[in-house]
Amino acid sequence: MKKDPEQLKRFDPNAMDAKQVLNTLDPSVRDDPRLWPTLLAELVDVVDDHFRDWAKMEPEVALEWSQNVIVVIAHYLGGRNVYLPRDDKLKRAIRDAMIFRLFDGCNQRELSRKTGLTTAQIYNIIRKQRTLRKDRHQRTLPFE
Repeated sequence: MKKDPEQLKRFDPNAMDAKQVLNTLDPSVRDDPRLWPTLLAELVDVVDDHFRDWAKMEPEVALEWSQNVIVVIAHYLGGRNVYLPRDDKLKRAIRDAMIFRLFDGCNQRELSRKTGLTTAQIYNIIRKQRTLRKDRHQRTLPFE
């Protein structure tokens, strides 16, 4: 049987946006608040509202970007249980990641001034961020 490229394209997850995915689901699955499709739709709504309010995007553009962001997140984190911290813990984690990205090996004083942290705190953040990245990218060998 010859495969129709146009038909295959319709089922390619990379060619589908979140709205198409949700519309293809059985309504009993899609509308059940205990199941993931509801969460997916809520995430699209939250990001859409954020893009409209904060970035002042037009509604159509905000919705398209929102769907794409959620599809990328779902593709990357799909199938995992994910914990997302709130408030101060989230802000601190984002700040620490940004400090690590901006650190060039000798700008600890500049980062200290910008963030209001001491240079010792900057060094501690860099050390912790290095360890997080090393643990994420480098496997340990079971020699013990």
